[in-house]
Amino acid sequence: MDKNDKNRPKKKSMPMGNNIMRQIDDFFASEPYRGILDSIDSFFQQGPGFQPHFPVDLYETADDWVVKADLPGVDRENIHIETMGDRLKIAVVNDELTEESHDVHNYYHRERRMQKRERVVALPYSIYKQRTKAKFHNGILEIRGPKYPKTKNTLDIE
Repeated sequence: MDKNDKNRPKKKSMPMGNNIMRQIDDFFASEPYRGILDSIDSFFQQGPGFQPHFPVDLYETADDWVVKADLPGVDRENIHIETMGDRLKIAVVNDELTEESHDVHNYYHRERRMQKRERVVALPYSIYKQRTKAKFHNGILEIRGPKYPKTKNTLDIE
């Protein structure tokens, strides 16, 4: 044994799999690759000009609960509202079909794009569907309903 060997720090033995994973982590944490995985994820989640979520406000008046959703650029026909006990499900579905043809160049192009985003809003009250109303004006969806206490959804055992 060489006396220089005593002064050298000992290397820890590491399983092969951990070393490779550490190298991959170090690669993506270094410049210029830092954040590349986050930007790839955000690209595929959002798409061009499409946000996966939309802002929703919930508040109460003296007699009603009110839900307001900001939906700029959305057509009324693409909005779907579903009541589920004490929750509201607001969905926006964009289904676009574009077709293009050129007889001179014997060219035909057809593309279909579908995007869906939704929010489920939990309310502190039960939803009375017959008296709940929805309005859509200037990109703002307003849903308004009367305050009814939540009902118990359990069965009593005899």
